[in-house]
Amino acid sequence: MDDMERYGDYNEIDEPPRKSPVLMFIKIVAAVLCVSVIGLLAFRIFTFNYYPASMKKLYFNDTLTSFYNQNGGDISVKTQKLRAPYDDADEGNFFCDNLYVIEELGQLQLSLRYNTSFLDKLKTELSLTDEQLAADDLLSFRLWKSGEGTNPAVQVVGKLTYSERDSFTMYRYYKLVFDGIDLTAVGEDKIEWIRLEVFVKGQKDEKKPYSMIAVYENNEAYSTFSEYKISSSEVPK
Repeated sequence: MDDMERYGDYNEIDEPPRKSPVLMFIKIVAAVLCVSVIGLLAFRIFTFNYYPASMKKLYFNDTLTSFYNQNGGDISVKTQKLRAPYDDADEGNFFCDNLYVIEELGQLQLSLRYNTSFLDKLKTELSLTDEQLAADDLLSFRLWKSGEGTNPAVQVVGKLTYSERDSFTMYRYYKLVFDGIDLTAVGEDKIEWIRLEVFVKGQKDEKKPYSMIAVYENNEAYSTFSEYKISSSEVPK
């Protein structure tokens, strides 16, 4: 028996198995789906926490500009992380953030956000038209301070002196500035908390706020503030 007959079978090179095009297609589709899902989740997280620059910056109205110039730019601005920045843990109609407090001036600034799906809810709940939903005065705001009374003339604090709107994807934003709040009072007159009350034009009970969010706390349970550093792009020119 010659070498070819004895070792021929061992010298043969088998062809590598061909990859199934169907299996390759399934793998590609699965990879695309995974990337899409991860990308969508990342985008949702980004948009959920996103506020446009106009909503995040400290706004210098005439009152703050005058106060800033009188003090040569040496003013203290505090900020606070809201413990419950939403009006309802389940519904979540409104969210607030970017709280700025100038105690000596008695000014409070914050931004409010809602999803456009909230407008669909209002359309059904209050039978509002598209024109009414798009109106500039759809929402109105006031601040209610801590205290024993229920009389708005006593408990409502500050005056809305500036309001600006913005939008990004499915979210709508408001920048709100309130002046005339005594934030330096002590003793019985001390303000321990302030809530933002939101009213919707066309709601059944016009005296009762549609939503409420605690936007300021200075009490035994919570009083954590930090200094806000004013950027060069924010200061009045």
